[in-house]
Amino acid sequence: MSDFRSVDAVLMPWAQRHELHVYARDRDPPLRSIIAYYWRGSRHESAGHMWLDGPDASGRFTVHGAAPGWHIDKAAPVDDLESTLEAVYQTMVARPTWD
Repeated sequence: MSDFRSVDAVLMPWAQRHELHVYARDRDPPLRSIIAYYWRGSRHESAGHMWLDGPDASGRFTVHGAAPGWHIDKAAPVDDLESTLEAVYQTMVARPTWD
């Protein structure tokens, strides 16, 4: 089982800044999952789902982002995890999901 303490030290403050809830399961395999929301006028809309897995053989964690008809994967070491989370999140919320 992977130790997600180093991931959580980056992920939880990042999610809190965006007012996102992280579902954390610490079984084998561990899971970190987020439903990404953004505000559209007076209500929030789901931009999709983000989750993390890893580490791979080189110690990198993969940040996945998905919504109907769309998927992105970006791998990064823990040192670059915050910028990777932000890039995936900003890509998700920039998509015009209501068109």
